[in-house]
Amino acid sequence: MKYFNTLLLFTGALLLGGCFGPKTPDGMPKLEPVTVTVLQGDVPLANATLNLKPLEPSTTNNFTCGGTTNEEGVATIVTHGQYKGAPVGKYKVAVSCVVGEGTPPPPSPIDEESARVYKEYIDSGATYEEFYVVDPEYSTIESTSLEIEVVKGKNQLTIDCGEPVHIPVEQGQGAAGVIY
Repeated sequence: MKYFNTLLLFTGALLLGGCFGPKTPDGMPKLEPVTVTVLQGDVPLANATLNLKPLEPSTTNNFTCGGTTNEEGVATIVTHGQYKGAPVGKYKVAVSCVVGEGTPPPPSPIDEESARVYKEYIDSGATYEEFYVVDPEYSTIESTSLEIEVVKGKNQLTIDCGEPVHIPVEQGQGAAGVIY
């Protein structure tokens, strides 16, 4: 029985440790749980990318925070891409989202079979275009007017990134039409 209790305690500790995610690096402030619902004209926006930048950067809050919305338009914010939550503070929020219309092309050919599939796609006359659906005003930290505040405790926040736009993504363009 003694060994069973020890095993039970050890297993419980392992399970609880896994529930809280990876240990944060030294110097990272406490992270508060944050979800952000992104609306676009009162409609949830799926597959949008959020980037947060502290309004008042400091030595304790200079960490990269962001997330991607699910089908319900909800993003769980993470810091450095792996730690759930964000430090307490006020943030500017950049939102970008690209949607595709048409039939996406297959991956670039790497062997005879994939070359055949790719040629069939080209010969079919199928088309595919990508479009930005968030106004460029909201897509960069420099131009966005969207802000949130993360407080101690659970944060369930909502932002609205305006009415949808339909701006073609040109080849070689990055977010907000910036050519690279």
